[in-house]
Amino acid sequence: MIKRIVLAGGGTAGHLFPSLAVVQQLQKLTAQAEVLLVGARVGLDQRLLPQTGLPHHFLDARPFPYGVSLRLLPSLYRLVASTIAAGRLLRGFRPTIIFGAGGYVAAPVVVAGRLLGIPAIMHVCDAYPDRASRLLSRWAQAITVTFAEAIPHLPADKVIHTGGPLRQQILTATAAEGRELLGLETDRFTILVTGGSQGARRINEALVAALPALLAMGNLQIVHLTGQQDYDTVEKQAQQIGATAPAYQCHAYLEQLGPALAVADLVVSRAGSSSLAETTARGKPLILIPYPYAAGHQKYNAAAVQEAGAAEVIDNASLSGPVLTEAILELYNDHSRRETMAAASRQWGRTDGAERIAQLLLSYSQ
Repeated sequence: MIKRIVLAGGGTAGHLFPSLAVVQQLQKLTAQAEVLLVGARVGLDQRLLPQTGLPHHFLDARPFPYGVSLRLLPSLYRLVASTIAAGRLLRGFRPTIIFGAGGYVAAPVVVAGRLLGIPAIMHVCDAYPDRASRLLSRWAQAITVTFAEAIPHLPADKVIHTGGPLRQQILTATAAEGRELLGLETDRFTILVTGGSQGARRINEALVAALPALLAMGNLQIVHLTGQQDYDTVEKQAQQIGATAPAYQCHAYLEQLGPALAVADLVVSRAGSSSLAETTARGKPLILIPYPYAAGHQKYNAAAVQEAGAAEVIDNASLSGPVLTEAILELYNDHSRRETMAAASRQWGRTDGAERIAQLLLSYSQ
């Protein structure tokens, strides 16, 4: 029997990649699954989904604003329009189950599915669930979570702690592949700095300010993912201060993040759910600078990983070149501390989330 599964989530890598990870596992588990990925009509989804070769559809969904503002009415209109469009899509595809991977793309699909009587499984990615997740979880047959800390905020009888669903390239890449891909040297301490798929200007500015002191150490190599918007500026600033390979390299984005994570000795990052799931699955110590907006969800994510002993946290408002330099060099000079953090990271991270979610989807598609 063919099992038709819609996987909805996108707008950012953190909501798109979980769906792709689950599809990988569905394809490993059965040849009887027909999937349809639903993403956002703007941003990363437009570029990445066609590259997968998988059936996909774009909705004209947008983030819903926090608080009361003039953006509320057009956002409501777009939500209703997206829900209607999702309903037409679902009636045509006739899925047996919907997987909502979170974010503003999942909401209209799950709502349309509810109206059509199609069951859904929701994934809640953050330690403190956002508004949409708390609302939609009431209608879900099951709720999977990345963070155990999310469980008290959700219907307890539906929640399964799976961890974040991760793509195979994150789990299987090797440090040797990372050195070859990025042209890195074997005997240098490797730092991966990333603001997530969209970049983080505050982190970019702090790292550029920190580069002279960091590169003066002589044994560091830094891989900096700037995001597309800041790439040209950061590259120019780095050249002006003489920051060049092998000690420093910047990229707007890496399609193959797995090798970069595998080779890293230390990761400096925002505290997005997918980033944390990927980094801890590889057992890497972290310096986290949580994004302070969007209801502060990253603050809760960072606190959970810090409490586990895997991360040091710097408040975004306190971040500067000297502060970042001090945090990095403290860990660089304390091998024992890094090893303890790495062990805590491995213990906190989960590697089987995508497989468990795929099995759950198939169990509801009988």
